[in-house]
Amino acid sequence: MTMPPPADIVNVEGNANGLAVDYWQSLVQYAEEEREEPPVGQFGRLQIMNLTHLLNEIARIKGAVEHNRTTSADQMECLRKRLRQYADAIRDFKFITDLEDLPYIYGLDRRISLHGAFPGLASPYPNTENHPYDTAYRTLRKKIVQPKDGVRELLRKVLPSRLSWTEAERRARRSDYSAGMTPEVYSKFLDALARFIIGTTGGCALIIPMVVMVLDASLTKSLVTASVALVLFALVLGLVFETSNKDTITATATYAAVLVVFVGTSGSATNNVQSIPQ
Repeated sequence: MTMPPPADIVNVEGNANGLAVDYWQSLVQYAEEEREEPPVGQFGRLQIMNLTHLLNEIARIKGAVEHNRTTSADQMECLRKRLRQYADAIRDFKFITDLEDLPYIYGLDRRISLHGAFPGLASPYPNTENHPYDTAYRTLRKKIVQPKDGVRELLRKVLPSRLSWTEAERRARRSDYSAGMTPEVYSKFLDALARFIIGTTGGCALIIPMVVMVLDASLTKSLVTASVALVLFALVLGLVFETSNKDTITATATYAAVLVVFVGTSGSATNNVQSIPQ
């Protein structure tokens, strides 16, 4: 059974594009309203349909080429267009999904405003559950995804969710928040607490070996202390923090250089004490 055309999209005499005059007036009126940014709908299923359709078109061409063992100028032109469209569709889909989610209440406001401006498109087929504007909405700001590490993940699991999630993300991802999932952006409180713990731990990694070397100083004791401290530092750095090989080597070498200075200082102090005549 063929469904009737949407109310706003009908042939109107004198309108070359086949759209109702009221639609164009509504469009101009909607655009003239003061808005921070235009509505950005995700339309995820349509994106997937488009990508899958283009993939099938390319696969159909590939099958024909492999079957016929030849091609033609028209077929190559068609393939070139499909590949370009496929690459553009992938980039478009990735760009949309990389945008920040619009909080639910603001997305609902976008949907209501579109329903009011374009009622024919909002309910194109009366007496049916067809709501074209029913989709996820995003902002034009890109997502800010903070790098995860062991300290922040541990704090997230220990602290209540309301302390690890930002207010904006709680509104945008209510179901994920209720399910206890990981936030994409840690709260300022959790991030500040993690920096404090990391900074304090880093300071202790220098102070504790130095204190051990100074108390009852000896060269052997200083060398053993420096070696153990260096191994523990590298172990924590590799297991807790997601750093690259280059950054890991740089940090470990820097820490080792500082410990070598402590060893040299404690060794010199020990020699000076032993050289003092009794």
